[in-house]
Amino acid sequence: MKVKKLAMKKISREEYRDKVLGSWLGRISGDFVGAPLEFRPYCLIRLQYGNVKYYPKPIDLDYVNDDEMYEICALIALEKHGINLSAKDIAREWVNLLYTQNFTAEKKALKNLKAGIQPPSSGRINNIYYDAIGAQMRADIWGQITPGLPKLAEKYAEMDGSISHADIGVQGEVFIALLLSQAFFEEDIKINIDKALNFLPSVRESLYTRMVKLAIHLYKRFPSNYRKARLKLIQHWHNIRRNIILENESKFSERSLKFLNRFISGVHVLPNAGIITLALLYGAEKEDQLGRSICIAASMGLDTDCNCGNIGAILGAQLGAENILPKWKKPLRNTFSTYVKGYEKWKITELAKRISAIGLNILETHNMIEKN
Repeated sequence: MKVKKLAMKKISREEYRDKVLGSWLGRISGDFVGAPLEFRPYCLIRLQYGNVKYYPKPIDLDYVNDDEMYEICALIALEKHGINLSAKDIAREWVNLLYTQNFTAEKKALKNLKAGIQPPSSGRINNIYYDAIGAQMRADIWGQITPGLPKLAEKYAEMDGSISHADIGVQGEVFIALLLSQAFFEEDIKINIDKALNFLPSVRESLYTRMVKLAIHLYKRFPSNYRKARLKLIQHWHNIRRNIILENESKFSERSLKFLNRFISGVHVLPNAGIITLALLYGAEKEDQLGRSICIAASMGLDTDCNCGNIGAILGAQLGAENILPKWKKPLRNTFSTYVKGYEKWKITELAKRISAIGLNILETHNMIEKN
């Protein structure tokens, strides 16, 4: 696979810190837009909210979303072990710091880890959810600490993904990490998506690449109607979901029964990758790109908190905190709650500061700090 090299660029410390903060403000804004709608039937979302335009419910600062806790564990591991940490280092923090709010692939992986099964085996053994959305949802931090260094973002994402996922499940984490890494320098989301695809396997080799390419095609086919594009994308997903089980599995295996269920299959990485891509593309031409893209993703359903969170993180890094509209960041009141032992309450600025410290180390290593 040939990888196109991006021109080496530099960024000031101040701009980098502002973009990391923007990424977390976008991430948490996305959570609060998407969480009330998570896995609600698409028809009910459309009936109740029409086109989502703002936070569906008043923000409860004590509300905890389980998605970000894995990124907090990654941060703690980075602070302990440095930028050359291993998957085992991150996995150890999962075991030490996480409560019981674990689901699908992460729940299975934690059981493996506690039984002494280490990555990458922890992501595959007795884990029917190895290509669900979990790895994709926790990709943000790897792009945040590798601005303009997509190859390094890919390496970190593959390492982290191996703890609980495999195959296209890991590709999902790589794709989001690439989009975020590139967003620090690339202002055109369409170009960003095209560049990220250069790192993924070919369409022939990867259902994930095929799904992203399909979303791009549908956007071009229906440039002003995301609902038509969503319909065609979900129809495609239901046509292929029967084929995602391993070829040698029984027709009535646990995995096949889970993913043949139309509701449970909504946690799979493929349809959600398509929705993320569509939402990024349809929101690109609009004023308030971040808010518009998050709201489109929420309107399209499935794993809305994960999708909206990833989108917010990508576009928040692209815009920077200063350029995010007050209506999205003021209601957050610089507060973030999570399920991580000893780290349950955060100031968003403090979280961004600690992640920025890791990223600045990497930027200095690669001589990418702009001198004053």
